[in-house]
Amino acid sequence: MRETPTILITCGEASGDLHAARLAKELLRKFPNAKILAFGGQRLAEAGAIVLYHIEDYAIIGFSGVVTKLPRLVKLERGLKKILDDGVDLFIPVDYPGLNLRLASYAKKSGVSVLYYISPQVWAWGRGRTRKLAKAVDRMAVILPFEEAFFREHGVPAEFVGHPLVEDHTLPEPRPQSERSGIGLLPGSRTSEVRRILPILLLAAAEIGRRDPNVRFSIGRSPSVPRRIYEKIVSRYGVEVDIEGKTHDIMAASRLLLVASGTATLEAALCETPLIIVYRMSALNFLIARKLVTISTIGLVNIILDEKVCPEFIQAGASPKPIAEAALALLGDNGRRDEMVARFKSLRAMLAGRGGCRRVAEMSERLLDQR
Repeated sequence: MRETPTILITCGEASGDLHAARLAKELLRKFPNAKILAFGGQRLAEAGAIVLYHIEDYAIIGFSGVVTKLPRLVKLERGLKKILDDGVDLFIPVDYPGLNLRLASYAKKSGVSVLYYISPQVWAWGRGRTRKLAKAVDRMAVILPFEEAFFREHGVPAEFVGHPLVEDHTLPEPRPQSERSGIGLLPGSRTSEVRRILPILLLAAAEIGRRDPNVRFSIGRSPSVPRRIYEKIVSRYGVEVDIEGKTHDIMAASRLLLVASGTATLEAALCETPLIIVYRMSALNFLIARKLVTISTIGLVNIILDEKVCPEFIQAGASPKPIAEAALALLGDNGRRDEMVARFKSLRAMLAGRGGCRRVAEMSERLLDQR
């Protein structure tokens, strides 16, 4: 292994940037003289990586979003392949499978070691891609407990390292249910999600408010979405709602959450806050997803628990009145709430104990030693 290894990390979204930044810090502790190049965001830059391409310039959502930014994405891929050609010792793709699978395949063929961190969710869609993964990676660090066995059965050398939300990041401590109040609205982390989902949540909140005027509502704001976007949408619906709160604070303090499907469902569950999952995408994206997705539930917390513990309202089913009825039923049924919280309490043990990014850094060291 060279004394100053060059490592390329690529991620495409804010969540990947968060987890990649934690990994970059671990890598620089282990290899202080390493050069870490990146396609990432501000967090990776603050962790000590040299961010050559910034994720905000390439943000997309859904299958149709790729089309509008295709020329820029092609240029990005060419630039990253050139970096791999110029002398990289280890390539660490983080999630973001559309680009990262192609880069991993290119890197492996070019003789660059590949450690994939946070695997593509091919167990939910595109299982045929496991063959491509088996040829494209040297090791895969997975964050969901069932993924290790799944990938190994398909010839991919995978290792469960624990989930970063448990191993590497600090969430608020769960509060007693008696100290909680109100309903939190978490409409997603992207502007396009907020524009599509927040109106549904606000209409559901209006229906809840008509039936129970004492309920208070708060919006969890994503740092990547301008505040004016929330204010403009809220002004259209006339719902009294607080938009000052931070997402994790709202998760910890609310009696119930209405959450856009995604990592936020798992964060909320780890805060032991009862939740309802809501999601709606464009008709085209939904049509494509319906053809590809092979699992019956979309909420990450439900997938991990292998049971629809949290109600899901998806696409045409994401209608304000049924969402409001489900919310009021959960608010009024302490037994059902307690049962949901009891299931959430098992999550931390399922996702912990493997070392997280420290373990990934050790896997990196082994691959570098083999060069």
